[in-house]
Amino acid sequence: MHAKADREITRAASADCRECGRPFSPKNRFVRYCSDGCRSVAARRNNVERRRRHLADPEERAMRLARARAYAAAHNAGNRGERPPPPPRRRPRRRPASRNAGSPGRSARAAKPRACGLCGRNFAPYGRSRPVYCKRCRAKFDKKLAEEAGRARTLNCKECGKAFSAQSCAARYCSGYCRAVGRMRTSRESSRRYMADPRKQALTAARRRARAAARNGKEKGSAKRRSA
Repeated sequence: MHAKADREITRAASADCRECGRPFSPKNRFVRYCSDGCRSVAARRNNVERRRRHLADPEERAMRLARARAYAAAHNAGNRGERPPPPPRRRPRRRPASRNAGSPGRSARAAKPRACGLCGRNFAPYGRSRPVYCKRCRAKFDKKLAEEAGRARTLNCKECGKAFSAQSCAARYCSGYCRAVGRMRTSRESSRRYMADPRKQALTAARRRARAAARNGKEKGSAKRRSA
């Protein structure tokens, strides 16, 4: 059984990169990419796909924009107290009247009504950017975000079962101790399920023997160099 597992370990020393498909020799069975470049490209693509799926819902997109506006407002409010006051503004110079003084400006000509992505009503574009939602929908989601930020949720700890309050609905544990205990318990359960298979247990032992042999070979080589 040991010899068979050792042969399978030496045979499985080569794997194919999930990004470029090129064969490489991984250090362990958890390595999926041949280089940091392939890993970065795959992570960037996965993030783009996840964001595209998340923003496919108009309400999720509106809430994301509301969070971005809240973060920008908090950042500007924090920097406003640290920065020195701006210098006094000079009076702008009067420009001579042009021939097209009576005609509407470029911004006025470009301000065509648009349909809101949520309610469907037409609204005039405002601000420097090209908004997707009208001011009424933006105000509604800003108010909803403020209510969610100020409301504490009552949840049950996944480890000890004690009720606790948290601002985020993604909280699972009431304290850092319960979080550490829960992670250790989950790791033990996954390892127990993996080692329940005799073949996987033999492969794990073969990997340990291979790592120990490589470590002993390095130690013997360094001892010979020191004695020489």
